[in-house]
Amino acid sequence: MVTRPVRRFVIHTGRPFDQFRKQWERAVPAWSWGTAMAEAKGGGGWPALENLSNRTAGDGLVNISTFDPSQVMRLAGHQLRAVTYLADNLVIEEGLYKHDPAVIEYLPVRLTVSEQPGDDSTLTFDKPCDLFGGYAIPDLVDHAIQVEEAIATVLRKVNLPVPPELEKV
Repeated sequence: MVTRPVRRFVIHTGRPFDQFRKQWERAVPAWSWGTAMAEAKGGGGWPALENLSNRTAGDGLVNISTFDPSQVMRLAGHQLRAVTYLADNLVIEEGLYKHDPAVIEYLPVRLTVSEQPGDDSTLTFDKPCDLFGGYAIPDLVDHAIQVEEAIATVLRKVNLPVPPELEKV
């Protein structure tokens, strides 16, 4: 068993939930596994997936999956909404995966947009380098830093401050 601290970022957007959610989804476009597999099976293999990832995510992230329990939670009387995105960059993920496939426990990364009282919303996520700190593989840190850089890129795209802990040193 490995115990380690994990830092969580909670960034107030200063924007209503619906507005920020739309901005987030433009900055982190949806990923299509169907398109990805078609390109790979079309003879391109891994290089085709790398190319698609670079075209789609660039130096940022793509949205692999969305979990929005808001409508169900309203049945229990909860009015504020939240949506969790599983976001990834396949090229970066491969750099981590090659060291230990168990890293998919933390990839794609989870980022949550949640509605707050007073027309605000927050973006919440855990620091990837802290998550991967449980693996005794030094090279994972270099690749986890790339995940953090991808998150920082998206934060800039949606005009949010990048926490100093995510900046390159």
